[in-house]
Amino acid sequence: MTFKVTKTNTVEEYLVKDKYNDYAYFFVDVKNGVLSIVSNYGSMGYRWEAPGDNFKKFLTELNTDYLMNKLGKKAFNLDKTIKNMKRWIISCRKKENCTKEEARYVWNEVISEIESLWVQDEGFFWGIINSYSKDIEKVDVHYLEGIEISEEWTDYDKYFINHIWKAFVEQLKQEI
Repeated sequence: MTFKVTKTNTVEEYLVKDKYNDYAYFFVDVKNGVLSIVSNYGSMGYRWEAPGDNFKKFLTELNTDYLMNKLGKKAFNLDKTIKNMKRWIISCRKKENCTKEEARYVWNEVISEIESLWVQDEGFFWGIINSYSKDIEKVDVHYLEGIEISEEWTDYDKYFINHIWKAFVEQLKQEI
């Protein structure tokens, strides 16, 4: 197998540091629409196919939620997911999809196991749910559609976007 390697000289580098010495290196390839970030908040990057004529201007105008969805993934929120699951059980019970005993079993046994294991990841959560699938199907056969996972940006993500990204964007605005 043969690979072609091309050295490019189209990347500009920016360093943002805060008073806590948190850092983020931003590597911007304006020619190819590439943004790479190496920071103590994690490493992330994305390439936009058609960012327009001025990539730096494009970056300054990005919706931050859109940007974060391109760069990372929201974190699984166990507490809110359990609240959603309890609302789902109550809703199924009101619709008379299940008996009181079936609902109570899922509420007491399944949710208790999820809480006792302090599940911190969506895959692990669904693994436990699926191990109880016969019991959960008694509450609602469409449980995969009914149980809503809750995800949110971590405090690190929020700090990054509200402070580090903001400082980087201000620098870009000065240049354009």
